[in-house]
Amino acid sequence: MAMTSLQQLSGILKAEQDTAAQLLTLLEGERDALTASDAEVMDEMSAKKQPFVVRLEQLSRQREEMLKIEGFPAGKDGLDAFIVNQSATEASALKILVTKLRTTAFACKEHNQINGSIVNVNRQYLQKAMSILRGRDMTASSYGPGGEYSNQVVQQPLLGRV
Repeated sequence: MAMTSLQQLSGILKAEQDTAAQLLTLLEGERDALTASDAEVMDEMSAKKQPFVVRLEQLSRQREEMLKIEGFPAGKDGLDAFIVNQSATEASALKILVTKLRTTAFACKEHNQINGSIVNVNRQYLQKAMSILRGRDMTASSYGPGGEYSNQVVQQPLLGRV
């Protein structure tokens, strides 16, 4: 017996929710690794994320294709229109699935943005430190040998003098 479009869409949405929830767990672990500066775990988490992102893209394409076959437009509008055309019970079940998926997707987006910000801040600190060590940071400020304030303290590379 062939699956109905309702069953297909429900299955796709459930798979998207499960995959997004697993990705969210990885993003939370990635944040822990970033805040602990655990490079090994960060690399591991980064490698593990990619298959989940690819799977979410595949499922999204399947959902869009299924909606298109059923005569609905792609995207949120098409999904909402499909739901409206179902019985009250079926529409209610689909709305619950969609709400869970949207909530999880939003959490993934937030976690990914925060993790990206942490990576960016760490990169900026590293670049600043390397500039200071190479004697190329003209904005570094400190106190000179006589106790006077100076922003020209690092005029020669520190690397190579040690």
